[in-house]
Formats: sequence, structure tokens, C-alpha cells
Amino acid sequence: MYVAFLRGINVSGKNKIEMKALISMFESLGLTDISTYLNTGNVVFDTKKVITEADLEDKISSTFNLDIKVLIRTSEEVLKLIQAYDLDEGPKNCYITMFKSSIDQSLEEAILKAKLDDDKYRLLEQSLLLFVPNGYGKSKLTNNYFEKKSGVSATTRNLKTMTKISGLL
Repeated sequence: MYVAFLRGINVSGKNKIEMKALISMFESLGLTDISTYLNTGNVVFDTKKVITEADLEDKISSTFNLDIKVLIRTSEEVLKLIQAYDLDEGPKNCYITMFKSSIDQSLEEAILKAKLDDDKYRLLEQSLLLFVPNGYGKSKLTNNYFEKKSGVSATTRNLKTMTKISGLL
């Protein structure tokens, strides 16, 4: 099983995609066992063939006329991220940012400059675990900030959402 995380759909009325239409698009690629969680671009699917992030991005572009970044993670990778989260007992203000490719340690310098005293984080090879006790909306440590500083596409989900997605795997 796999999870496709679509970046920035159905947020603040932008990049609208209906989940039924998204499921149909995934089916048109020969993918199976498709389910979605929330309207924010979390798609669980299975496949016997190789499907890439670029394949999904191209199909979204041709189907919906939208430029949407997609990150694919295996069920094992999603479960490992959830198990690795050790910054707080949560469930509030706990986030996981996933990057399209590996990130280097220069991102850590940017995080140290922007984080508040109570913020906690842990960098992994292609992910960042984040706890922001004052709330994500008040933090400078956002997905856009990480993308700007790292130059790598990313998407962020809260730990509760990631846990719910793992239940669909």
C-alpha cells in the first residue's frame, strides 16, 4: 500500500479537487484499493506497477489543470514516521513535514533562527518532526518556510491525520 500526499489542494478555496474525481483519476491509472482521508489530498492506494510522483503530478495537471506537487510514501514509511515521533505526547501541535528528496543540514540552521524557545524538532533524512506548543498558525516553522530554506518541495500533516491515514493502510 502507498499514500500519495498532495500539496495544497482544497485549502482556503484554492486548488479545488473533489475526492470522487480524484479517486476516478487514480483508477484511470490502474491503481486499486483507493481511499481518501479528508479533502486535503491524502490518498491511500495499491498498485502492482511502478507509479511515480511525476506520473501523478502529470495526471493531475492534465485532468484538473492544476500544478500540484505530490509525495508518495509506502505504508512502511508512514508507519515509521509515526513511530519515530517522540517530541510530545500530543495530540495537539504535533506535525510531520515530508520532503520530496533528502534535505541537508543547512535547514537546521534556518530552523534554529526561526524557532521559538518551546518549539521542538527532529530532522530525518526526508522528513522533519515538529512540535509547536503555541500552534502551527503562530509558528514561523511552516511548510512554505521549509521549502524556501531547503529548496525542496514538501508537505506537512499533523500527527493525528498521519495516524488516521495509517489506519487505512
